[in-house]
Amino acid sequence: MVQTAAVLKDTLFADVSEWQHPVDDSYPYQVLSIRVSDGTYRDHNFAANYAWMRGALDSGRLVFGIVYTYCRPNWLANATTVRAMIDANGGLHPRIALMLDVEQGGNPHGDGSDWINLLYANLAEYTGDRARIIGYGNVGDLNSMWRTKPSGIRLVVAAYGSNADYPGKVAHQYTDGSGFGFGLPQGAPPFGNCDMNSADGLTPVQFAAACGITPASAVLL
Repeated sequence: MVQTAAVLKDTLFADVSEWQHPVDDSYPYQVLSIRVSDGTYRDHNFAANYAWMRGALDSGRLVFGIVYTYCRPNWLANATTVRAMIDANGGLHPRIALMLDVEQGGNPHGDGSDWINLLYANLAEYTGDRARIIGYGNVGDLNSMWRTKPSGIRLVVAAYGSNADYPGKVAHQYTDGSGFGFGLPQGAPPFGNCDMNSADGLTPVQFAAACGITPASAVLL
């Protein structure tokens, strides 16, 4: 009987920032998420991580990439920082989606939909396609801070130890590297333990398409 490789049912990927080692060719997955900024604070590893990401997208090592910003109420300065950092490091690659990291930490309490959606609209204009803007958060923060979300937005939902449905959910952050993986990796080379995510039931190409990155986007600028 001929043995065949198991069909990959989920797409695993890390999300990292300056708190981890810069990415290198030991990274084993076909999707990666990297931080560009926390509001106007510029991630010190972004230039190195983004250069690797662009090369990996061009070579086919990565199917698509995610660049995320931790959202702050000074939305215009936040958006300007994201645009400037990407533009200064080769420009926005056609196989990259941008992600809004919506978390309570350091932000005003209450509904922040107004400023979050202004940031969303600004960056959607930058990408040229609103489907290339996705969101991230845990259920509590998504419900309290982003009560009015853009129609159809896809979300990476953080939930350690559970994996419940949520409107627009496209992937699940299942660990911060400290447990709850239930057999799934707690990290990835070269970072060690880190935030890890799974786009359940989606191949990398299907996950990319759900985030606005279609096969036509493979044409390089």
